[in-house]
Amino acid sequence: MNNLKLKISTKILDLVEGLPRFRKGTISRLQDIRDRQREWSAKEFSMRKAPKEASIEFSQTTLILTFEHEEFDSVIRGLRKYLPKSEKVLDFTKSLRESENRLDACSWHNLGFIARERHIFFPDTVVDESLPADIDNISLSFHRILPSVGCILFEIKPSKSLSENLNEIQDKDYLGNIEFNKFWPLIFIGRSYSMGAGSDVAFKSIANAKDSFREKAISWIKHSFKWSHGIMQGASYVDIFKVTGNPREVNNRREWVNKNSFWLNNYGVDVHAFSTLEGDDFIVSYPRSNDRKHAVSITLLKLDPETDSQSEYGDFLEYKVRSVAISSIIFNVLDKYRNNVEQLRGHGFKNLYNRKRLSQKTQRNIQDIKRAVVILSRLEHELKQSKHWVIHSISGVGRLSDLFRKETVDLANNTLLNATYQLNQIKDAATAIDLGLTNYLSIQSIYVMYKLQKWMFILSVVVTIATVIGAISSWDNITSVVAGWADEYK
Repeated sequence: MNNLKLKISTKILDLVEGLPRFRKGTISRLQDIRDRQREWSAKEFSMRKAPKEASIEFSQTTLILTFEHEEFDSVIRGLRKYLPKSEKVLDFTKSLRESENRLDACSWHNLGFIARERHIFFPDTVVDESLPADIDNISLSFHRILPSVGCILFEIKPSKSLSENLNEIQDKDYLGNIEFNKFWPLIFIGRSYSMGAGSDVAFKSIANAKDSFREKAISWIKHSFKWSHGIMQGASYVDIFKVTGNPREVNNRREWVNKNSFWLNNYGVDVHAFSTLEGDDFIVSYPRSNDRKHAVSITLLKLDPETDSQSEYGDFLEYKVRSVAISSIIFNVLDKYRNNVEQLRGHGFKNLYNRKRLSQKTQRNIQDIKRAVVILSRLEHELKQSKHWVIHSISGVGRLSDLFRKETVDLANNTLLNATYQLNQIKDAATAIDLGLTNYLSIQSIYVMYKLQKWMFILSVVVTIATVIGAISSWDNITSVVAGWADEYK
């Protein structure tokens, strides 16, 4: 309904804008609204316009598929189906089989490189011409973060044309959306309305283009590896953008980033958020909300470094991305169980207070809750046991500080503390409803047994009475038989 009102409102403003200028009346008021809309749009566009000396590139998106212990077989089957002759995959699957049930298994495996055409610098490249046109190549790896939690990372390199398309989308002047609250009577049009910002339209347009790119990637992965819809549905993403032409000196760079915040925000980099972190030459931004179909966990912005001195092995950006991704994966797993427990908890309370007998469906609900409690306990145990591995893995991101307060941030310890708090919260909620339903089921079972014993007692009385009545009704026959026996012996 809101989309329909928005379309009608836009059509009305488009219509009146093409009419001769009115001095007063409803049409004049609508023309004033469109003028004001264009004026605000022009101001916003000047604020979010890309700086002349700099450029931005959508350099990579890391697609994360999380697997738990129960799904490790699916990982092996999918990899062997797509890469049946890969020695790396064979070694990995053998290692995973051998360590599948171990209590201290944490590892990282490079699984290969996939491209549409062979790259000279990667001799073991798997050439696949079925890759979507917007994808240049994919680097594949497996991380076993906890003994029962692992993930496959698809580090996807987009084509240059996709990055150029995003920049073209951003470099347009968008009118903010206007929605009228009343259309009748006609004199009330334009007296009550809501107006959006043109920057919101630019942000959504870029997000839609990235979502379309992700849809193609997901479709290709699902077709190639034959993984289930449930696994693919839980995918999350880390987007990486590279900026060139920014100031090198740290303080000047911060001022430059703040000045161009509207431009960067169109790509998903929110430099004004309190959770935004700054590394040596990059910025880590977390989305304020994730109401889109494809959830972006983190957006990482790579900047020109302060100096050109660099290791012979590069800037290690891919390892920093993987380190940040581990933090994201842990919270994604927790979010999955939070959503599951919230649903089970809601159904459980409804079953508890509906004052009806527990049905088979309710009993399944109780079983699901107990299963969730066991898995959460397993996750809690493994998080404590493997905390040193988790800290070591996340620490690979290097030094981080809060972009606003300039305070040093220990992402690894913060991740563990926050994850432990959330895990306890989710587990307590599941345990509470589990205990309530279990006690209620026990009381109902006692009540059912009591009623059963009551009916058994009544039934035994009825049977006894029936037996007595039957015996009395047959007394005459018994006495005649006994008398006949007595006469025979006389």
